[in-house]
Amino acid sequence: MTTDPFLQRLSELHWPTVVLDQPEPVPGQLWRAEWGGAVCLVVVSGVRVGRVVPVMAAIADQAGDERSLVVQSVNGMTPSVWGGVASSIKMFTLEYRITDLITESFDTLMAVADGRQQGDWAPISSDLDDRVLIQTDLEERLRLLSEAEWLPTRSKEAATIAELAEGAGIRASQIADRLGITPGDARRLLRGQREPLADEMRVLSDLFGSVPEVSLQFDEGLVVSLDLPEFRPGIHLAASDEHDGDEASARRALAGRMEALAARHRDHGPRNWVSLIREALHED
Repeated sequence: MTTDPFLQRLSELHWPTVVLDQPEPVPGQLWRAEWGGAVCLVVVSGVRVGRVVPVMAAIADQAGDERSLVVQSVNGMTPSVWGGVASSIKMFTLEYRITDLITESFDTLMAVADGRQQGDWAPISSDLDDRVLIQTDLEERLRLLSEAEWLPTRSKEAATIAELAEGAGIRASQIADRLGITPGDARRLLRGQREPLADEMRVLSDLFGSVPEVSLQFDEGLVVSLDLPEFRPGIHLAASDEHDGDEASARRALAGRMEALAARHRDHGPRNWVSLIREALHED
């Protein structure tokens, strides 16, 4: 029996079987997005740009405002899409596709969202309108999803491992000796191509006399590839098995493995990160 509240809701409504896959996000798809406890039903409203996907919030209930529309999907589902509650969210927050909107319905939705056509409800004219609570909740969910990130954000105060090592005149070989790792692995730490383990962080803090800032510099193509929804189930499993459920940590660890794997290859040109990630997750 499912423990997912949204899937339970779908079951209660006797809606058709949902797709539950993770394809490349394209306009017109209906997804469940989730990150850090923030969950929202979203319709992809435009073409993905890098790591972000433009979306509109949706709900299973029949409620909305003048920029909302009850849409038709290919499997008969009819969610209400709030065209005025829109944002660009991180692609990696997309958990699974539920269904696709039929072309006519999606075109109408875009017209309603742009104000070229009237939606299915009257405007919200009072703060006492119950729809205000729905709108506020959806806006907050999209805000959290748009701010989600699995790469660490560097503060301005602390120095990185590379900066501390340079200031202290400590070479990669010395770090390798202290941590019991290979010189190549030590260089990856200095370049920010992998995250130090908890024990390594304690040793480095003792070595430098201060706690280093974690600053990771992964290949941009690798980061975008890791954000693809198709890899989320495997990363989620790795998070559960090896990172106490921390998906961000699992993503950083996998990115470090991919950088190390790519460094062992002598061929030149752009990396096929998608293929390498598929191979790594398959081996796991």
